[in-house]
Amino acid sequence: MPSCGLDFGTSNSAVALSTGEVLRIEPAADAPRLSRSVLFFPEETTETLTGGEAIERYLQDNAGRFIQSMKTWLPSASFTRTQIRNRTLSLEELIAIFVRSIRKRASEAAGVELDEVVCGRPARFSQDPAADAFAEQRLRKAAELAGFRKVTFVIEPIAAALAYEAGLSRDEQVLVVDFGAGTTDLTLMRLGPSHRGGGDRRADVIASTGLYVGGDRFDAAIMKHKLLKYFGQGTTYAVGFKRMPIPTYVLGRLQSWHEMSLIREKSTRELIDMMLTGSDNIPAIQALHDLVMYNLGYRLFRAIEQAKIELSSQPETVVRFDDERIHISEKVTRAEFETVCEPLLEQLEACTDGLLAGLPQPVKIDSVFLTGGSSQIPAVRQRFEKKFGAERIRTADAFTSVVEGLGRASHAAFQLSAER
Repeated sequence: MPSCGLDFGTSNSAVALSTGEVLRIEPAADAPRLSRSVLFFPEETTETLTGGEAIERYLQDNAGRFIQSMKTWLPSASFTRTQIRNRTLSLEELIAIFVRSIRKRASEAAGVELDEVVCGRPARFSQDPAADAFAEQRLRKAAELAGFRKVTFVIEPIAAALAYEAGLSRDEQVLVVDFGAGTTDLTLMRLGPSHRGGGDRRADVIASTGLYVGGDRFDAAIMKHKLLKYFGQGTTYAVGFKRMPIPTYVLGRLQSWHEMSLIREKSTRELIDMMLTGSDNIPAIQALHDLVMYNLGYRLFRAIEQAKIELSSQPETVVRFDDERIHISEKVTRAEFETVCEPLLEQLEACTDGLLAGLPQPVKIDSVFLTGGSSQIPAVRQRFEKKFGAERIRTADAFTSVVEGLGRASHAAFQLSAER
């Protein structure tokens, strides 16, 4: 039966065939092989848009429900359902709407109905084993609701390892570092011709770990240290005869675009209204009001992400954002970016050291395979070069290695088992 791999990501998603071929799942002929993991339900219509189409319409009219970061909520029992157009939808149903859309497009691109899937999953959805199992169960249900008849899972860094392994002519012991939007997973694994093609590769895993440092945290560092001043950081507002700073929980939520909508609760709206008349920096509070109330967080963080990408190839850039009463033009140098990201880099290095220290005996690491968006940040790569030597660092397509491996894993998971 036709099988595929599905990388359902916090920010982007992709589909690959059992050959490792990554399919184009956006309708535009020149679209990348990734689809943004978002939904948009425009107002006064029955349409439901996904991926690039959802973003384009959302940026056009900004009227409706824009759903993002669905994967983030999988381990959370507090997020069960939401109301959209007088219809109650569970998280599984929301994800299924998105997955059903890209499954349809992938099937059209492949010329055959894809009904068996290997889904990627992080090494840990949560540190809580019960929440971790709950998250996988929900993702399985979503894939089934989307029309997949058979569903199984492979840990994402193992999938990335399988993509790297396809090009090996000799056996190696490889540290795979997979940078996602929300997490980074590290897996030390035996790879190569003598291991290739097996169905269950868990026996080849020497050690694995992970941490909650991903691309979103690097974006948040820019927001926290360079842009919060545009939204009232350091200002005060009048409460009777006292002056109070903006609550830290408000500034904290501004550092994550998928949490920004949580500020729109009644108590915070009332607080912002109070600050609009009592602040010592009215323009900044007007910018805060418009950012939150007009749901501009996604647009702002796209500008932040673009600046981050530019800093990987040039020494400085400018974050530009001009919408409603928000006017930002802020220079950011690579040196500044690396300074504000130093705590994240230290956490990453400590996690790597912890994995190596936890081995029962020293293991020779032949190569270090870096994949995922944050692998392109020069300071990240330099940490691994310093620790392991530049000659051992390997990279491939930063955004499709995982899905290519998931596609290859689907051959072992479904086709080989059927032949037996």
